[in-house]
Amino acid sequence: MHQLHPARLKEPFLFTQSTADQFDNALANAVSDNVKSMVDLNTAVARCVNALKAEGMLCEAALITIKAYVRHAASLQRGNPEGDIWAADILMEKIARWSISEFYKEE
Repeated sequence: MHQLHPARLKEPFLFTQSTADQFDNALANAVSDNVKSMVDLNTAVARCVNALKAEGMLCEAALITIKAYVRHAASLQRGNPEGDIWAADILMEKIARWSISEFYKEE
């Protein structure tokens, strides 16, 4: 069994760069009324959750880490950072639900 890791509130978030890039792009392009953008974001969330689970995080720690990463990724977006964080907060409930579902999904 892997060592259990605590939640991460700042870098490093324990994702590979390609996983982080996919998540950043999906979050930047997510629009709650656009099905493809939400599918892309859901897929990116799943990759992040699976990476954290593989590193030995429990569900609660992974969820806290995902939420911190969403805010981190949103703050790095070009344009108005406050607007991007606000938009990410709107999606947070869906991201949290997807994260928990993915964590407990049967393999």
